[in-house]
Amino acid sequence: MDPPSHSKVMVEKLTLPFQLLSDPTGDLAKLCGLWNDKESVAVPAIVVIDRGGSIRYLYSGNDFADRPGDDEVLEALDVTPEAITEKYANGTVEIRVSSEEAESSTVRPERPAITLEQLVPYYRGAFFTTVALKKRFGELVDRVAFKEVDEYQLMVKEYSKAINETREMKRGS
Repeated sequence: MDPPSHSKVMVEKLTLPFQLLSDPTGDLAKLCGLWNDKESVAVPAIVVIDRGGSIRYLYSGNDFADRPGDDEVLEALDVTPEAITEKYANGTVEIRVSSEEAESSTVRPERPAITLEQLVPYYRGAFFTTVALKKRFGELVDRVAFKEVDEYQLMVKEYSKAINETREMKRGS
């Protein structure tokens, strides 16, 4: 839902070899069943759309931490048209928004994208939350919850490492 300028910064920050779609009014999210009416925001999702507008991959998460693995997403980006499953083969998109319109018409203008510098304390807090949760779940002997928090903690560590690497690269340039 970020405007194109925010998506462009993200592409540059992560050195992505593809563009990120801007869906400022949530039309695509609504079309794909990925809209949360209560919050007026898209649910956490990853949608890979080819240049023809066909949906090649769709992952809908339960919350902001529910993400597929990198390999799964990269595989979706590398898939050939012949290998597309029937589930996504007929998905087409007919939404057209100019970059100027997308830049100025986001449904949540009061919620700007978080900056790289703001991510550092954010993920530090997320990490310490996982430490506290692991202690609590360890005492309760809830192995399923402990494992889930452990996986989330590993993800937070990976994100924090990537953020610090990006900060170092920016300092060097």
